[in-house]
Amino acid sequence: MSVLPRSPIQVLPPNAAERIAAGEVVERPASVVKELIENSLDAGARRVTIEIEGAGRRMIRVIDDGEGIPAAELPLAFERFATSKIRLASDLARIRTYGFRGEALPSIAAVSRVEVVTRPRGEEAGARIVVTGSTTSAVVPASAADGTRVTVEDLFFNTPARKGFLKSDAREAAVIIETVEAIALAAPDITFRLVESGREVLWAPAESFPARARRILGSPLAAHTLDLETAEEGTEIQGVLGTPQIAEPRRTHEWFLVNGRPVRSPLLARALTQAYHTLIPDDRHPVAILSVRVAPEDVDVNIHPRKTEVRFVREAAVFGAVVRAVRGVLRQTPLVHIVRGTGIASEDAGTSSSAPAMGTPFAPEVPPWAAEPRDSDREAAPPLPSALWSAEEPEEAWPEIRLIGQLALTYLVGESGGDLILIDQHAAHERVLFERLMDRGDAGGVRAQGLVTPVVLEISRAEEALLSEAESGLRALGFEVEPFGRGVVRLSAVPVIAAQRAPSELFRACLRDLGAETSPHAGRDLEERLAIATACHTAVRAGDRLDAQMMARLLEDLARARDPFSCFHGRPTIVRVRGRDLERWFYRRT
Repeated sequence: MSVLPRSPIQVLPPNAAERIAAGEVVERPASVVKELIENSLDAGARRVTIEIEGAGRRMIRVIDDGEGIPAAELPLAFERFATSKIRLASDLARIRTYGFRGEALPSIAAVSRVEVVTRPRGEEAGARIVVTGSTTSAVVPASAADGTRVTVEDLFFNTPARKGFLKSDAREAAVIIETVEAIALAAPDITFRLVESGREVLWAPAESFPARARRILGSPLAAHTLDLETAEEGTEIQGVLGTPQIAEPRRTHEWFLVNGRPVRSPLLARALTQAYHTLIPDDRHPVAILSVRVAPEDVDVNIHPRKTEVRFVREAAVFGAVVRAVRGVLRQTPLVHIVRGTGIASEDAGTSSSAPAMGTPFAPEVPPWAAEPRDSDREAAPPLPSALWSAEEPEEAWPEIRLIGQLALTYLVGESGGDLILIDQHAAHERVLFERLMDRGDAGGVRAQGLVTPVVLEISRAEEALLSEAESGLRALGFEVEPFGRGVVRLSAVPVIAAQRAPSELFRACLRDLGAETSPHAGRDLEERLAIATACHTAVRAGDRLDAQMMARLLEDLARARDPFSCFHGRPTIVRVRGRDLERWFYRRT
């Protein structure tokens, strides 16, 4: 890179400084929409109408019924750092408004043609001002309703290079819609209307937060959501949570609000993921809208130029509160997966325990967990002893299920209230064993089964390194292993729940899973990965024949689990087919 000759330091001319400031505030048409709506809300508006044309490039108009701007203050509204929202530097620590920097209108006007028509409440006449680039017209009287109407035209007309960075009209319009939806979530008591080229895209009357959240999610998803509202140690949490069955491959329907401000928050995203941990597959994300409120001084909204990110003072407390609140709601709700015939309308689609009709975008017609088991999984095997399961008192109610039998040596078949029940025996047993292992680890208890004849195994250098790292975790689960020469170990005990499996195969499988960098569980902590590996390789498999007593015991143990509706992979353990859907299949019901 060539070195440019040194130039003296100078203060930029106003028009250049204004365009640089505009670049910090006005990134795309949606940025203008966001700033103008926030000004409307700060002005006390109860109704906000947004009109756009050409995806906002040609025109953006925001109309509100707020308090308006006095005619004498209109020119000042277009001066940089002019604001009515803060007075002292200390006010920045207690922000209670959406905007405060005093840069929105001057920055927008620097790259577009802006007209403001406004009338303060109680005034007999309104006022009008037009600003184009660095040119400002005189304030003149105008006919206007109470409130303010801001019209922005020809965005980036004087900065054509900026237009090249915009996406297609469809994408820019979509971002505007997402922006309006986010703000509508933050202000559910305000009526919003969005019109694109004369077509109404969004209408949201004033309503409660849960109702607004479900409106934004849309009826197909909203039918499968749960309410959340709690408070602890200065953290108030309200939300609408999607059931695990509608988890999505992308974070499309994850929304976070902090003190009424829509934000991106890696901390809250991690907390949400942790709360759904083992309830959904690792490659899926929850559907959820969370609103978190803390004291204004406990959150910094100034870490991002557009205030789209925040930092919490008490990060650990907020993280823990969100995880506990979300997990608590999920554990109080029967999350049985309901399967329905394609295109058949459901009478109870609005219940929290129901699931979407098959064939919808978020419930594939043939989900990956419904695939036929491999031939290798179907190898004939003798019945397993019922000692693999032990009875404990249930903590929560469980639907009464009458067992009918076993299907394809893979699924338990039952009936409950006239509905067909299918239980994946491997997934169900995985959940039971996993929780038992984790509980014993948390309690510091070791349940080991000593081997009558210890097993001597040769291990590779890589396995030796893994063993050194995982030794304490293995011991906590019940494995007793010690060096027995170079490249050789002696296994003298295994977890009691795994006593019926080949100890050498189980031990090697655990080491193999620990060493698999591409494992879906690679990001989990060591103890959990060991519990997963042990449970996975110990649980009954597809192809294992179970007698009536073993099936009944498995069902009882599953009912006693904290999270009985999915295995630790996030796959469902139990599926329910409504009896009325069965009747439709046989043309007994129209």
